[in-house]
Amino acid sequence: MSAARFLKPAALALALTGLTGCVSLLPEPEPVSVYRLSAPAPNEWTGSDWTVVLIELPVAPRGLAGDTIAVLRPGQSLAYIHGARWISPAPEVVQDLMIDSFNAGQGQLVPARPEDGVRADYELRLDLREFEAVYDRGEDSAPLVKVRLAARLVSERGRRFVGAQVFTAEVRASENRTRSIVAAFDEAAMDVSGSISDWSAGLVASQPSED
Repeated sequence: MSAARFLKPAALALALTGLTGCVSLLPEPEPVSVYRLSAPAPNEWTGSDWTVVLIELPVAPRGLAGDTIAVLRPGQSLAYIHGARWISPAPEVVQDLMIDSFNAGQGQLVPARPEDGVRADYELRLDLREFEAVYDRGEDSAPLVKVRLAARLVSERGRRFVGAQVFTAEVRASENRTRSIVAAFDEAAMDVSGSISDWSAGLVASQPSED
């Protein structure tokens, strides 16, 4: 795998279109590698006294809302790794990982998506603040992957905030190659999602019974 290359959105648009007289010519598309985050192994649900937590799709700024893998270049210039994409838009990738993390770590907290149409006891609202590889040591060095999620847990019964916290993780890629950078994303995102799952479980356990 070659070193990561960058391509800004404007350059990408120009690269995909070309006109010769009245004929529109499109070059052969370059191969794109598609990546996903690892999923922790799920635990088996036991019993029937489950607490349902609705995992909302994270809200993300436009630069982080697509399926491109974002990098921050020296001078705070946001770009994307050329020829590499997430399997789905970044907010969906994070939402899937959060659901997997709840399934893996919290036997009594059952995660659900809004489209499931089930009645939830709690709602987890997420803001994706950072999900990028930062070239803080120059473009030839391995970048630092930063993942930052702001989480808010809301009780559906009383429609009140139960807690709010910002979770962050930083992992240095082992080298300046796409697979290594994705592996750093994997580790950082897993750290954050596991922490949010544990934090949510602790808050739910501390709530007084409403029986």
